[in-house]
Amino acid sequence: MTIVELYNKLHAAYSPENLNEISGQLIQLYKTKNYTAIRGLVNKISKYVNIDEENDAKCFSKLIMLYHPDKGSSIHNQLKLLHERNDYEKLQNYSHIFLLADFDVRAASHTIQSMEFDAEYIWDTDTEEGYSFTDEYGEESVEEPEDNAFERSFFNLLKIREYGRTNIELPTYYLQDFEEFEMAESGLESLDGIEYCIHTKILDVSNNLLTDISNLWELQHLEELYLANNQIGYIDTLSNLSNLRIIDLSGNQIDDISALYELEQLEYVNLLGNPVPLNQIRMLEKKACVVCFESKARYHF
Repeated sequence: MTIVELYNKLHAAYSPENLNEISGQLIQLYKTKNYTAIRGLVNKISKYVNIDEENDAKCFSKLIMLYHPDKGSSIHNQLKLLHERNDYEKLQNYSHIFLLADFDVRAASHTIQSMEFDAEYIWDTDTEEGYSFTDEYGEESVEEPEDNAFERSFFNLLKIREYGRTNIELPTYYLQDFEEFEMAESGLESLDGIEYCIHTKILDVSNNLLTDISNLWELQHLEELYLANNQIGYIDTLSNLSNLRIIDLSGNQIDDISALYELEQLEYVNLLGNPVPLNQIRMLEKKACVVCFESKARYHF
């Protein structure tokens, strides 16, 4: 294929119509929780794009940022520049979109659906024996109860992950060394203790039981935040997180996103499944930020 042929083919592939089609199908997979198919797509384009396919929230956000219609204009400009420079190799780096040519969400929906992931650490507060947790070898251990109704908090889960029990002293300065936490699907009910993680850059607490995120106020180094599928209604705290680039708020109860207006680094916001007013979303889009939301059963980009 000549460079002219490649350029013309890429230009057509990154058309607004095609990007809308791809993004719509990705969102459909995400809403139906078909993470198996999403990870399959990530693996398919892995030759061109490096995405951590073990994290469902990251998989979707990275894919949608690649193929969001709002990216079309800037991609076309880049393709034109590379064509003028006769840079065939760098033009080829955009060829991953060709691998999605046969992608059909209707077919994908018939693939094996998302696995049921058990929390790595099981909060068992209903038994007289206390709580149990499963270690890396699949062996279940039982601890004597310190309190049959101990809080399912970030701090307690961290203690269990590190020491296997909660009745232990954990210096708060220890938390300052972590740059990333992955605690999705862990049964978390509160973020108590997260306020000490002042150097954390990536936090995933998706698919939990969180209602309050005020403890995030001091985490000003946060760049990626995944809060999907909780019970969050208010996000005023996020106005203080000036380094946020990526945030997934899908599947919550948020109806006011004005806290995001002043975040200058924002690149991507997922609002699917939230009753956010259209005028507020339009305000956010003016920041040249990729926004995913739905209204009247239609997807908007």
